[in-house]
Amino acid sequence: MLIKKLTHNLGLKILAVFVAFGLWLIVINYADPVDKVSYSGIHVELLNTDSLTGVGKVYEVLNDSDTVNVTIYGKRSYLENISQENIHAVADLENITIMNTVAIEVYSNKNNSEIDSIKQSRASVELEVENLKEIPLTVLVTTTGEPAEGYVQGDVTQNQNTVRVSGPESVVNRITRAACNVSVAGRNSDLSTSADIRLLDTDGRVVTHDNLKTNVSTINVGVEILPTKDIPVIYSVSGEPAEGFVVIGEPEADHNEIKIAGRASVLSSVNQLIVPASELSVEDADGPVNRQLDLTDYLPEGARLVSSEEDGFDGLVSVDINVEELIYKYFNVPVRNFRALGVPDDYDAEILVQKEDEDGGEYRPAYLKVEVFGIKDDMQDLTSASIKGVVDVAEYLEAHNQGKPKEGTFRMELELELPEGIEASESYHVDVSLSPKTE
Repeated sequence: MLIKKLTHNLGLKILAVFVAFGLWLIVINYADPVDKVSYSGIHVELLNTDSLTGVGKVYEVLNDSDTVNVTIYGKRSYLENISQENIHAVADLENITIMNTVAIEVYSNKNNSEIDSIKQSRASVELEVENLKEIPLTVLVTTTGEPAEGYVQGDVTQNQNTVRVSGPESVVNRITRAACNVSVAGRNSDLSTSADIRLLDTDGRVVTHDNLKTNVSTINVGVEILPTKDIPVIYSVSGEPAEGFVVIGEPEADHNEIKIAGRASVLSSVNQLIVPASELSVEDADGPVNRQLDLTDYLPEGARLVSSEEDGFDGLVSVDINVEELIYKYFNVPVRNFRALGVPDDYDAEILVQKEDEDGGEYRPAYLKVEVFGIKDDMQDLTSASIKGVVDVAEYLEAHNQGKPKEGTFRMELELELPEGIEASESYHVDVSLSPKTE
């Protein structure tokens, strides 16, 4: 029954609703009532900023206070013609307060005089105001990574060495250096690139700020990548030690080979590093000599020393030269220690040493007194028995044009056979008796 009542004359009822709505619109438009409209996220334009920046100040907006929400009240007919683009908010920095706030003024550039009132979510912009500070900084370029095997990093160049930094004093005071970094990992040729400048604090952290400015943000960086080569170091000695002293062995250094780097055209002509003998003089030395040398002083032009992280070698070497005193000593060497070489097949040879006695002298086997010298270590085990000697009969006969020797006694030079490092202080001669062999 209820449904029947609701649907009875349904068309007339719907028509009545539309008529009533139309009458309501007519009344509303005729009355033009006061309404409101709201807009959010209106950006506040800051005016006369040079009133701060012109006197060496810098400012920062706090708490996003340069954004405001606005509600406008007025007759509907006027509000309908206003959009968010017509709403403007400004803050004049010439009117900044002692609390560093600036009042916000909101208006519409359309139908503004017809607006009854405007309500805004905040009344002022909050600022942090500081002195503007500017400093120059040296730009330090660093590299990361290792070049390809057989290559090292050479000189690093940059088109600009300094950067000027300006910003709030409290921020600028945190900055201690400006740096750029480029990678040379795996490189086997020169590198040329652009690198960003980073502003760092004492802990190496990047310092950023909206009001932080630099006169340049990047610089051009060039890095040499040089081939390397291992070469021996040759040490030689000059001068004469003091009388009675001698240089023993070769100079001993803590580096006998070095790695150098340079352009391929330079390295191709360098096969060794020769230290001038004048740098290792033993003139009048009466004991061991030590010299401290810088090998980089002797590198050819265009070559440089390569120092590894492991040894930290910087080219400084210590060179030791062993200078020892000579020990002189006499030995009575028995003639049986001497032998004759090159004796003709049909002759006998006997080596004789003259032994004088009361009868005026005779030849018979005896001893030869010889003087030898050497360093202490070599001389300490030397005995008469270990000294040998030879005479070369064939050489003597040839020198005296004797194809067939005459029978007799001949004065011949004795060549002593001494251990290594020991020498005779003079030459020695013995008499050699030559006689035909008898059956």
